[in-house]
Amino acid sequence: MTIDATADGLKKLSVKDVFADDRYRVPLYQRAYAWTKTEIHTLLIDIQDARRSSLRNGADPDPRKYYIGSLVVNTSRSEDDVVHEVVDGQQRLTTLFVMLSVAPEVLGHPQAWSPLLENKLSFEGRSDARDDLLRLARRGPSAINSLRTDGIKNAAEIIQAAALRGASTDVGKGAGAASSADHSAAEDPSFTAEDLEYLLEHVMILRTDLPPGTDLNHYFEVMNTRGEQLEKHEILKARLIAALDAPAERATFSQIWDACAILDRHLQTQFSTSKTDGVTERARIFGSEWDTLMPRTGRELFDTLGEQRRSESQHDLVDADINRISLAEVLTTGTSTQSGETTDEAIDESGSYGAIVDFPNLLLHALKVFRREEFSWAVDIDSRPGEVRLEDKYLLEEFALRRPDSAGQRHTFDADGVREFAFVLFKSRYLLDTYVIRTQTNTAGDHEENWVLHRAFRRPAKGKQSQQLSARNTFRADDSDSDADGSEAAVHRQVLLLQAMFQVSDTRRSSKYFLFQMLQWLHAQDQSSPVRGSEFVALLESSARDRLAVLYSPDNVDLGTLVQNFLFNVLDYELWRLAADQGRMGRLLGSATQVGRLSGEVLRRDAPQFRFRYRTSVEHFYPSQPATEEGHEQLPGEDVDQFGNLCIMSRSENSRRNNLMPKAKAEQFASKGQSLKFQLMAEIATKSDWGRSQIASHGEMMMQILEDVIDSRSTV
Repeated sequence: MTIDATADGLKKLSVKDVFADDRYRVPLYQRAYAWTKTEIHTLLIDIQDARRSSLRNGADPDPRKYYIGSLVVNTSRSEDDVVHEVVDGQQRLTTLFVMLSVAPEVLGHPQAWSPLLENKLSFEGRSDARDDLLRLARRGPSAINSLRTDGIKNAAEIIQAAALRGASTDVGKGAGAASSADHSAAEDPSFTAEDLEYLLEHVMILRTDLPPGTDLNHYFEVMNTRGEQLEKHEILKARLIAALDAPAERATFSQIWDACAILDRHLQTQFSTSKTDGVTERARIFGSEWDTLMPRTGRELFDTLGEQRRSESQHDLVDADINRISLAEVLTTGTSTQSGETTDEAIDESGSYGAIVDFPNLLLHALKVFRREEFSWAVDIDSRPGEVRLEDKYLLEEFALRRPDSAGQRHTFDADGVREFAFVLFKSRYLLDTYVIRTQTNTAGDHEENWVLHRAFRRPAKGKQSQQLSARNTFRADDSDSDADGSEAAVHRQVLLLQAMFQVSDTRRSSKYFLFQMLQWLHAQDQSSPVRGSEFVALLESSARDRLAVLYSPDNVDLGTLVQNFLFNVLDYELWRLAADQGRMGRLLGSATQVGRLSGEVLRRDAPQFRFRYRTSVEHFYPSQPATEEGHEQLPGEDVDQFGNLCIMSRSENSRRNNLMPKAKAEQFASKGQSLKFQLMAEIATKSDWGRSQIASHGEMMMQILEDVIDSRSTV
């Protein structure tokens, strides 16, 4: 048993021992279980990354321990019972309980864990959640379909899917092999037998017992008012700034860093429009129209900001001398202002954007660009030790060390390196603002999916109005794509759709390798002229084709809910593109069959309004568990799991539509706003039927479209 205890009640427990002899109760005042796919996938990836890192970096063959957080409990004891009331950490604890209930059986672990978990975790006052945990403990993964709590059922399905991917990996590559495709494609993670063994033996939790008689109300008050903790990026800022000796350079670096850290508005808003020597700070950095990054190197950026600071200092000294007046003058002149002095401060845009990354993630992207690294969907991330990982948990570790020199020594950043990195960060932030999608609040309330692609510019003053920073669509006819197919609006929409396609596939803020590919390409473009939208489209489509080629084969699309989300999203993009190409549509869909004819009609009607949304749940269109008591036929698993019977939708919609028959799904829930593949299926089900024949025909057409995209790689 792996338990280390200290005098202050702190215990270091392996996951295997957390539930070995102890019982836990989640009190009623705690919120219900609420972890989503994002948090669960993050935990699975963290465990796998820790195992791989331990084996790769440790000289000792015994993997190192990995701590995943703390658990605070208030223990009550009676003569025959000891129960730990969970004060903090219940979300992680419940997830671990579900993992141990589901994963071992799927992965063929020699010890059956489910029976050992019975009555080890319960929810006070929530009978459905309590009963669901009991079902999982007694029956393991076979209980999933009978679970009644959405959160727990969702977690069990996600973990089962990851374990099934892990089991498939072990069978295909041999036990112990690392899953490369999942990580290289930043897709849904697998959870292998080795990951499970590492979880049980080497993943640790720190459990703290509150002293007897602790006032829990006071405890929560203290925990909620203890102030902000120092964040990793703040520590990193201090470390980098220490490499600069001159106070002026340190001030400049701090200005750059702080400006880049504010992601909800354009970078230009962080620089003043007050004139010094006839020029504003904003114009020095972004040109007279405030839309072009003027400095080309770190030295230029530091010199420009340093010159501005020196000018402001001299200006302040002159003003202090010229404007010195006596108290008597103040009393006699009252409150009248100095003649000839006006402010020219612009009315800047309000902070209303939502970035697809956090500042720590942006720092890692900038570091990867700074090191001139490459990325390919076809190469496993973990097979390239020494390259920057885009997980913010590694922030300090990635910046602490540089590449080894010929003597094997690793060096931290020197002053020149800090200046050049600051410029790469600044340029990355400018490119992020100008060429990468963000979200913006709108009246419809769907701001999390209201994708926009805006560049900042100076709106000329009108009448008594001052100059104002405004925003417009990034790609315009007058500065971008006179030779593009279609109007500039069409090019802009295509870039936006392609980026949204990647974003809804990789919802986590970390591991956005598609974003790194974009930033890397944008950094390489001619800085003196705007990026051409048609060339940007070519880059994004090439990246999508490469990623599709890694993930797709005819053998891995008839896997039911285990099919990768990206396959559905790239298919939707290709269906959208197909609607504007009648010749290609006729070749791939045809009109000889009813399925092909109806599909073409839907695309011509609905594709122009299509947009990507966070559809993260793969569902069977014809249900896997239909209501047979109502006379509905239950199709064999090999039919219901075919790609032609699968669609992607939001998790909430999936839970509501799960067992509805196809026509009911199409009729009860409007297809508008759904994926294009779903809309094709709904139209076929409504105007024809949805059975084995339609599933096979639709699936064949959809797979032909994907294969046509892959085949086009050789002609690009």
